[in-house]
Amino acid sequence: LQDQVPAFPSNIAFEIMETGLGKPVSEVFENMTPEPLAAASLGQVYKATLKKDGREVAIKVQRPGVAELIKRDIYLLRLIAKGFNEEAVKRIGVD
Repeated sequence: LQDQVPAFPSNIAFEIMETGLGKPVSEVFENMTPEPLAAASLGQVYKATLKKDGREVAIKVQRPGVAELIKRDIYLLRLIAKGFNEEAVKRIGVD
């Protein structure tokens, strides 16, 4: 995880939001910051006001492609753990 990562383009973030919401952002939010307030390795955050009740909310948008990277990393960690476990069984008979 990294916290000093450049933001990805806001137009892509808004497309991701609209896909997730199933409708245009303008139908859900009264206003929203045009650029993210913060960006990190997993995503970025926007500030918005809900049309429904006027509450201010933070919208977290997952960085495109990050889910696939996390799945790959977990797979690799499992392979490494399996190798360590097999070696421990050989050396000390512990599973």
